[in-house]
Amino acid sequence: MRRSGFAGGGIPRPVLPALAALLCFAVALLPGCEKIDRDMWDNPAFKAQEAPVRLPPEGSVPTKGTERIPAPAGARTLRNPVKATEWTLAQGKELFGIFCTPCHGETGAGDGPVAKKLVPTPVGLRSGSRAGALSDGELFLVLTSGTGGMPAFRADLSPEERWKIVSYLRTLK
Repeated sequence: MRRSGFAGGGIPRPVLPALAALLCFAVALLPGCEKIDRDMWDNPAFKAQEAPVRLPPEGSVPTKGTERIPAPAGARTLRNPVKATEWTLAQGKELFGIFCTPCHGETGAGDGPVAKKLVPTPVGLRSGSRAGALSDGELFLVLTSGTGGMPAFRADLSPEERWKIVSYLRTLK
């Protein structure tokens, strides 16, 4: 014989869903449990090119390795074939503004609007800095082939345009 209702000491089937809902509601009211369902909703999101930057773990090795490839022996002796005139320096400044300013900043201090998102941050290009101590040929080679996180500009800039940027870099103090 089948028992039903309260006569058998069990809980009637129609009441089980209501009890389950009540139990869930009670758990949700416990202190600290309100975050259970909201973690994804309240998570801090950042727009593109917005801080903070996630730094690589300490001691990690970049995929390109840690060794810097030395410039070819002849790069140091290359001379700038573009004569630094008012016109070529103005063109170099314009090209610098288009291709270099986003990372290196308007003054070449390495503080451009994109710089804080890059790891490592771009180097300063002013005279007296490590990059400022490079020869014209070495700067031309960096513009041509890139280095570290800096992209190569050989496909975007003609050799003459790259030399004009090198001429302009020499004016940064």
